[in-house]
Amino acid sequence: MYNFLLLLTLIFVLAKLFGLIAWSWLLVFMPLIVMIAVVTLLIGLAIVIGLHEG
Repeated sequence: MYNFLLLLTLIFVLAKLFGLIAWSWLLVFMPLIVMIAVVTLLIGLAIVIGLHEG
């Protein structure tokens, strides 16, 4: 999943730079933003579970 989202982001950036899409940069980087949000959520959940058990 990680590699897919990075590849998708790279494709979107290249398409934006070559003028193939007219999306905002926020939409271009959305796969990367989603990946960072999911990783942050999982780390936060692991910390909460660890604090709850300890």
